[in-house]
Amino acid sequence: MLFHIAVCAGDPALRTVLRRHCEDYFARRADGCAVELFDSPAALLEQDAAGGRYELYLVELAGTAGALPFGLAAAMELRQRGRRAPLAFAARSPAWAYYAFRADAMQYLLCPVRYEMIAALLDRAVQPEYAPALALPTAAGLRVLPFARIEYVECTQHIVHFHLTTGEAVASLSQRAPFLRLAAPLLADGRFVQTHRSYLVNLAEVRLVAPGEVQTVTGARLPLPHGREAAVRQALADWHGGAFGG
Repeated sequence: MLFHIAVCAGDPALRTVLRRHCEDYFARRADGCAVELFDSPAALLEQDAAGGRYELYLVELAGTAGALPFGLAAAMELRQRGRRAPLAFAARSPAWAYYAFRADAMQYLLCPVRYEMIAALLDRAVQPEYAPALALPTAAGLRVLPFARIEYVECTQHIVHFHLTTGEAVASLSQRAPFLRLAAPLLADGRFVQTHRSYLVNLAEVRLVAPGEVQTVTGARLPLPHGREAAVRQALADWHGGAFGG
């Protein structure tokens, strides 16, 4: 699955360095990442408003003395919008460190940013406990399900079943609220799409879209009405950053 990273820096050299370090890190893991570059905080916020979602934000802090850096203001705005993904800053002085951690930053990196610094940051950022998660009441107690571990979701007879990438299926308590109310945090995150009135699927776990069904990497086959096929294909294309073959 792809790990989505937003790099926001007005300095083109810093953008290049941050992207290269991230790509090198995932190449060494034999894993994939998608790095999207933004040359201004305004561009990052515009993409967020359009539905762009990321597992990590890397933001440059630059500006005149005494003025709140635009990158910091943008990060605070993202937090106010409910974006809880890990966030890190790159700066040329420690002047804004206090304010950065008030924005719930995972790390404050001082330039020049070396590979070892990014690798240590990503070691933490890729761990499920730092990623978005759903707290689910079950018969056995409260379960915390990281979004990245949810393959697909199925609702039957007022019970919502969360099928995990590990092969486990976790059932909710009986729900009287509409299915989509429980599913709202998943849909808002951007990595899930509704394939059927009773199903959601993690876009990162889709292997094939065929007439009438979506197949996941584990072989699960989810119903796909004809009227939803175009929306699902578009969601996959957006998620993967280009056309999705299926």
